[in-house]
Amino acid sequence: MEFSPLYNYPLWVAGLIFVAVLILTLEFGFQIGLKKREKWKDADSGGGNVVLTSMFALMGLVLAFTYAVGVGHYDARKKAVVIEANTLGTAFLKTNLVAEPARTELKTLLLDYARTRSFQAETSKTDDDRNTFLRIAMVKQANIWSATMRAVNQGDPGPMESSLVTSISEVFDAHTNRLSAILDKLPRVVMWMLLFISATSLGVAGFNAGIQGRMSRWRMTAFSIVLSGLMIVILDFDRPGDGLIVIKTHSIDFAIASMEAELKQGSK
Repeated sequence: MEFSPLYNYPLWVAGLIFVAVLILTLEFGFQIGLKKREKWKDADSGGGNVVLTSMFALMGLVLAFTYAVGVGHYDARKKAVVIEANTLGTAFLKTNLVAEPARTELKTLLLDYARTRSFQAETSKTDDDRNTFLRIAMVKQANIWSATMRAVNQGDPGPMESSLVTSISEVFDAHTNRLSAILDKLPRVVMWMLLFISATSLGVAGFNAGIQGRMSRWRMTAFSIVLSGLMIVILDFDRPGDGLIVIKTHSIDFAIASMEAELKQGSK
């Protein structure tokens, strides 16, 4: 596993890192500005305000970009869950196109597979957890495919059997799409770059305040905390395995309930 305190440690630890780095950089810039006050005289000397304005504009641009990408990844994960629920439900219904005993066998295997999909792959916090999840999925997919081949070959294959095979294939494709959405994250260097730009911008702001000889620490601290909070939200979007922003699998749960009800009714 690649070491990164922003991704491997709890989210609150990353929040403390953000707040500490921003406040320390702000204070460091302020102290340097105080020492250079006699030399610079004015905060606008040497293009100070121009540089500060440009850096805050750049910081805002990077924040907007990373936030938009994080929201996009979150939406993709939500859509992948809905698509998988739809494909599972459709495949389950199309098992009615084949005769017994293959029909009940396929329905049972699809229900068993669907129950594993309700366990959120997104909550896998380690590589071992994710690999275990994938191994379970691969075994159950192999069982479903074997049962599908038996159902197709128990008679003369026709359009209905072909439709069933297509639906089963779409179930497997939905798994791949969901996995791809889970693994699609911002490059880790982007979060570090965002922290670097934010810290540098506050450092320059502190330097300008030091040249002026005064700084409202509570205001700048409040700004640092708000800025850290926004970066935590962006990081939370990029960490589907924990945090406050998680993907719900209600659509798959509804599909499972429908499957269970149909199997129970068919067994009477």
